[in-house]
Amino acid sequence: MILSTKLVFEFRTNGVSMKIAKLFSLKSLKNRFILSFVFFCQLSIGQVYPNRPVQVIVPVAAGGGTDLLARLTGQKLGDALGQSFVIENRLGGGGNIGAELVAHSKPDGYTLLVTPGTIASNVAVYKKLPYELLKDFQPITLIGQTGVVLVVHPSLKVNSVKEFIEYAKAHPGELNYGSAGTGSPQHLHSEFFNQLAGLKTTHIPYKGQSQSMADLVGGQINYMFSPLQNALPFIQQGKIKVLAQGSAQRNNALPNVPTLNDLGYKDVDLQNWFAVFAPAGTPAPVVKKLNDTFLKIGQSEDLKKKFAELGFEPFFTTPEKTTDFLRSELVRWARVAAYAGIQAE
Repeated sequence: MILSTKLVFEFRTNGVSMKIAKLFSLKSLKNRFILSFVFFCQLSIGQVYPNRPVQVIVPVAAGGGTDLLARLTGQKLGDALGQSFVIENRLGGGGNIGAELVAHSKPDGYTLLVTPGTIASNVAVYKKLPYELLKDFQPITLIGQTGVVLVVHPSLKVNSVKEFIEYAKAHPGELNYGSAGTGSPQHLHSEFFNQLAGLKTTHIPYKGQSQSMADLVGGQINYMFSPLQNALPFIQQGKIKVLAQGSAQRNNALPNVPTLNDLGYKDVDLQNWFAVFAPAGTPAPVVKKLNDTFLKIGQSEDLKKKFAELGFEPFFTTPEKTTDFLRSELVRWARVAAYAGIQAE
């Protein structure tokens, strides 16, 4: 037997009153009530969020690019939303330790991850990760990017990408390049270019970007693909030479240095990028509120100025576009890692 009840709705239009009666089953009414209650709760969560400090995990060391962006945007978020966004550095495992902490946190919007693009490239170079990127995280937004430059030691007598390629092909395996470690962006960018240009060079992994740059300046290695902000002071001092930019557009700091696109390598856009994630299952109103706030602060002239001073470009996106971007990055770096046989431990 199906229990039911009749509800009468009264409408008034242009002074005319109309009544409509509709028969509902009690089960239907219960389901409608539950859905309405859930919707109301979700809406309420978004309206009151945040009502306490938010923990922001940065999976790399303090003082680096990711940390600086996290602190800058965290301060702007706090000003906009009236709560503190507290930065906590959780190092180790190529960024995987901090990422795992956030992936397994309560999905309430009070634990966020600000990470470099290694969160995508790690999928390609690690056999096993303690999380699934597209399953365990809710993308909030990309927040910034910085260009990549091909730089060489002055002792290498080449002054253009063409001369560099000619020399590398004439001396296969002889040139060596440094990186911040196996599977790091510098490693992948270099192997991406090797695949693009048909080169064979030797990888020298370091324990960090600063160590590899120090050895390039000292002449212990021949070249590297470096984040622009790390290389620019040494370029300006004449301690290393820049041959090309990896980004799609020329950076204002190097207006006369060609991009790889300018040199005929079409659709190349090598950037170090940074993004914000929450645990999967974070309520949609919270995700929207965070994203809306990021998009708003991204228009701030003050933030744009501070980004530029640090060598970054603002790059804020919707959660949907962030997901699409991640998918394209996963495909790109999987191909490069497979081509070069890159595997981190």
